[in-house]
Amino acid sequence: MNPRLRLPTLVALLAFAPAACSTADPSRQAPDFTLKDPAGKTVALSAQRGHVVLLNFWATWCDSCKTEIPSLKNLQSRSGGKFVVLAVSVDEDPAKVPPFLKKYALDFPIAYADQAGAVERAYAVRDLPTTFLIGPDGQIERRYVGPLDERAVENDILALLRRPS
Repeated sequence: MNPRLRLPTLVALLAFAPAACSTADPSRQAPDFTLKDPAGKTVALSAQRGHVVLLNFWATWCDSCKTEIPSLKNLQSRSGGKFVVLAVSVDEDPAKVPPFLKKYALDFPIAYADQAGAVERAYAVRDLPTTFLIGPDGQIERRYVGPLDERAVENDILALLRRPS
């Protein structure tokens, strides 16, 4: 292969590669949803209006999801009630989730995605984990694909919390 053709091809491919962290369209309202938690209670995103929300899509079988659990737990423990971590399990078998929650001692709200996949489609979730930073006004501020960089996410959250309302 001609070496001169390699660079333009690589540049073209990289132009279409998804970013690990991207600024979302600031005019995009986070799609609302109402799901059930492991106890059978209703979890609605709209109930979090007025709070900064870190919305995380994950599954028990996802190794990258397991890798980011300490970061999610650390962010939640340092939140001081100023923001909410909300995790949506996309597992096909919800029975696998409660033992997982116990094993990893997760203490933030968990919801089961609907079996039809409507919530994942509404957020265009293609890879796990995928996390969204949602402002108090319900606007998607950031989208993160893959395990979270805890410091970067914390900085994004702090910047959002400092923003005048």
